[in-house]
Amino acid sequence: MVYVNSSGTTELFTGAYNKRVEQNRSKAAAQVNTTEQDRGMTAQEMLGTTVEISVESKEFMAGVEERKAAQIAAREALRAEEGGNAFNGTGDFKKQYLVLSKNLYNNGFYNNLSDEEVRDMEETLKDITSGMESINGSGLNKNYSTEMSHEAAKLELISSVNALNYFADKYVPEEIRASFKEMIKQYESYNCGQVEMHKSIYDLRDESMAVISAPNAINVSAVVRKTQEDTKASAEIGRVKHTAEQEQENNKAYQVLFDKLIQKQGSVDSIFESLKNTLVGYASGGGRNDNVLTMLNARNASAIQNMADYWARLL
Repeated sequence: MVYVNSSGTTELFTGAYNKRVEQNRSKAAAQVNTTEQDRGMTAQEMLGTTVEISVESKEFMAGVEERKAAQIAAREALRAEEGGNAFNGTGDFKKQYLVLSKNLYNNGFYNNLSDEEVRDMEETLKDITSGMESINGSGLNKNYSTEMSHEAAKLELISSVNALNYFADKYVPEEIRASFKEMIKQYESYNCGQVEMHKSIYDLRDESMAVISAPNAINVSAVVRKTQEDTKASAEIGRVKHTAEQEQENNKAYQVLFDKLIQKQGSVDSIFESLKNTLVGYASGGGRNDNVLTMLNARNASAIQNMADYWARLL
């Protein structure tokens, strides 16, 4: 991920706050060097000082710049081949919040903010995109035991898109808001495909349990009985199927609740309790099996809490 600096060259973008820290360190180092030079040389001596750079050093520096430019060009060409979406290639090595932050950085959003404000803005973007980040990439750093379910991921995408648009309306100046909202559209488009492909280990288990005979051993221990009931519940979840129309209606129900949240027509806790119930009801197929509902509530608790946390920070 690159950005264009003030000299017109391109550099790797690691975040607005990191850039601010680097700039502050460079300024401090420059001040120390200037002070040391002032102490060691008279004004006349400083005026007469020249620095010679060898031909070999110049050639080496030019080679470094050429290699950097070639690497950047290769990255940009790859992104263009992948369809031009700025979020293509995010995952293990490029985080989605940095794509959004780079847009703000290039448009001068952070220029008049304090270091603390810059850090807080980027942390907010990081929190909002953390759910999509968790299903992105190769899975090398995933915690599969707390991974979002397929249905939770669909809700998370709707939540994060709403949150990013709320962030834009609340913090981003009107003159650069359209550019940032275009990035949100790219975020939604890219992650829609990621969500469609995503299945947690529990989703996969449910699907496999749905096609085998349910265990029904008798005269067993409480531990075995609990395992049997969990297996039956998993199979019941795996057999739930939805039509495109049902999914569309469920998404509308989610959006109604987010509209209420944005308009402050209920507390974060109450709205997310309703969102959780809607998610669990949909994932269960409207069933009333206590084991199924308990299982779905437990699986989706961390995803719901993560969404509630970043919305509480935003509102």
